[in-house]
Amino acid sequence: MLSGSGNKAAVSALAALLVVAALGYWGYSGYKKLELRDTIVALVKDASRRFEGALAMEAGRASADNAQAVQKLDEHAQEVDRHVIELRGLALWRDRVLAEAAEDYLLTVREVLRKQAASHRYGIQVAAGEAALREFMRGANRRSRTWMDEAVREKDRLEKDYFDYRLSADAFARLLEAYPESRQKLAAEIPAAPLAADDAVQAARERAVQNSRRAESEMQQIRQLAAVR
Repeated sequence: MLSGSGNKAAVSALAALLVVAALGYWGYSGYKKLELRDTIVALVKDASRRFEGALAMEAGRASADNAQAVQKLDEHAQEVDRHVIELRGLALWRDRVLAEAAEDYLLTVREVLRKQAASHRYGIQVAAGEAALREFMRGANRRSRTWMDEAVREKDRLEKDYFDYRLSADAFARLLEAYPESRQKLAAEIPAAPLAADDAVQAARERAVQNSRRAESEMQQIRQLAAVR
């Protein structure tokens, strides 16, 4: 049977053990939280690198309107989508605020890349359709019933491609406009995070709007040409 002094010693030892255990737990918890942060930063860094590369393509839009460019944009979007899946598989409860900001950022970048790829894809189709319709309008047998029917079909195909282009191009511009908010939320959690700069995004948005307006002007011209009988 323990004496009074023995009881005190046992209690002191137990208390010390609990303190050590608590310190160990909090130390381990802190380490895992830092580990989570490092993983998130790596995912965000790669997504931002891909995003910046995609934005640079907009500066040379004419040379970027090809199948290889679209494929590259699709690959970027798919890789960022994999980052989203990886993020959701982490122990996000360790830093819920950071996790939510990172997910919002990655989702925004992914959707921007998807819409950018779509706008390029449909832009290529519109350019090809315009060229085909212009060539057709210069063809022989103008004003025949068959010629007129085919002209309508050519124009309808072009109008559909242009409609799809406008949807994707407008969505691309809107997402670029919304990007700074996602960037700001994540930067508040990771001030030194390597995020795509707002000025580069704004410049890409302005170019996207200009491209959309130019496409509209060209469509108006082709509509007038197709209306001539």
